[in-house]
Amino acid sequence: MNNIVVGDADSLIALAYADDTNHAKAQKFAEELLLKGYQIIYPNTAILEAITTLKRALNLPDKAHLINRQYLQGAFDIEYVDEQIQQSASKLFEEKAISKKNTLFDAVVVATAQKLGSNSIFSFDKWYPKLGLKLVSD
Repeated sequence: MNNIVVGDADSLIALAYADDTNHAKAQKFAEELLLKGYQIIYPNTAILEAITTLKRALNLPDKAHLINRQYLQGAFDIEYVDEQIQQSASKLFEEKAISKKNTLFDAVVVATAQKLGSNSIFSFDKWYPKLGLKLVSD
């Protein structure tokens, strides 16, 4: 059994931002995963997306810089997007463009999970189960 969970930007945002509707759930799931020996791996693009969303869309520069400082301190396990992941994500993005809410960043999360042999995603986005992946929140 694979002990890898791939994280999406929304889980990082929920962990950093106490007023996020998923904050308490995200904290609970992160603690449970770590206690059970799971490794949460974030595509580097999920970290970039979370930082950008916090700073630009949510106007929370302090939270954006918190995540950036955590990145700089090596707090995250990261899978850097390579050509294989980007190609797979781009193909998935073209095939599954069913909603404007599902972005290329989401497709990168799926492609990263595929590359790492994981079917578990740390996210609250209901798109992932439609692709056969399991949310840790389910």
